[in-house]
Amino acid sequence: MGLTDSIKKICHNLGTNNKPTYVVMAIATVKGIARPTFTMMDKTENPETKKYTALREGLTEVIAIPAYWACGELSAKAAEKLFPQKTTNGAVNPALLKAKKNLMFMGVCAAALFIIPGACSIVIKPIMDKLGLKAPDKKEPKPELHVNTTNVLQQPKPINQTLNINNNKYNTLNAYANRPQIGLRVGGL
Repeated sequence: MGLTDSIKKICHNLGTNNKPTYVVMAIATVKGIARPTFTMMDKTENPETKKYTALREGLTEVIAIPAYWACGELSAKAAEKLFPQKTTNGAVNPALLKAKKNLMFMGVCAAALFIIPGACSIVIKPIMDKLGLKAPDKKEPKPELHVNTTNVLQQPKPINQTLNINNNKYNTLNAYANRPQIGLRVGGL
């Protein structure tokens, strides 16, 4: 038996015996390995943030794999109760095979939508707390820096105040024209 025959046999077995559960479990396994690895390889991120994120992603997939398997298999068992095993002539019921695959797919979808997020919200936080890792935004605030305000430049006073010109009819105009032109001014003021 040559290499091509082996490949054909593997592909045939995967095509005829493939279940939705196997597909999502394989994806979850790859995500459970690759995502934490790539997170830890990020050179621009804070080391504490990387540890927290990588561990959280890994734990999520550790929870996801058995959840996908359990929900898929339990859904397939429900199909066996709904449809007869054999047809009237003794052959395997094709409707049962389709129902198993379809209900297994629906079970996997239910796991992804409800079971896994619920289990993660219950399980991951206590594990992270026991390991002493906190979410990056939940850390204690750093002490604030106090700015020395004694050396801050003062804005100059308008000319009419420094020269004490009260009899000029353009007095108010000079006050606005001589103000320092810094910052955002609304309406030219």
